[in-house]
Amino acid sequence: MTMLHETVETVETVETVETGLLRALTRGAETRAFPLIVAAVAMATTLSMTIPFGTLLVAAVLLAPRRWRSIAATSSIGAAIGALVLYLVFHHLGWNRFFVAYPDVVRSTAWRDATSWLGGYGVPALLVIAALPVPLTPALMFAAISRLPVAEVLLALWLGKLVKYTLYAWLASAFPSPWIRRVQDRTATLHAALSRAQALDPGSQHRAAPGTSPPGPTDRPQP
Repeated sequence: MTMLHETVETVETVETVETGLLRALTRGAETRAFPLIVAAVAMATTLSMTIPFGTLLVAAVLLAPRRWRSIAATSSIGAAIGALVLYLVFHHLGWNRFFVAYPDVVRSTAWRDATSWLGGYGVPALLVIAALPVPLTPALMFAAISRLPVAEVLLALWLGKLVKYTLYAWLASAFPSPWIRRVQDRTATLHAALSRAQALDPGSQHRAAPGTSPPGPTDRPQP
């Protein structure tokens, strides 16, 4: 029961974080910095090792379909930087501490596949794995404790992510226009709801910038 309870809590935590990241994307969809926001989300999800970024990438493109190229490009950079940080952490752990810290990983099928691919082909295999819709973390762990060159690993991660995210973003941008309009309408509704909740929050008066007054009834967004 304890293990089941922990699993449920983990799932709920992941869903909560995903919802928070989606709200951040929604708030920033109309800003110039939106591709950079998506890149930050890509890096955060990569570092988490539990939250898939693919669905968030699709959501980001649906929020701003005309910017799919820049979203894919910046996302690949953010994800590659996050993966490199993990690479350095795993590299620092070394074999012994790695096996103690991640016993389930070394017994997984993904770990056996990663060791087979990287053992036979090296860094090019890491590029292929990064470009495929398969778990990257086991391959990244093996690459780190195998001491593959950092510069080559970063290049492989970036190119692989760029290929995958460009494909995802292009497919999302190619959705029929009614689907895109529906997503945009829901986004506008969510943004209005968030603004309304902030306006109704009693504590918002204390968080207002100096010299500003809390929103009155006429300042509140209309549904």
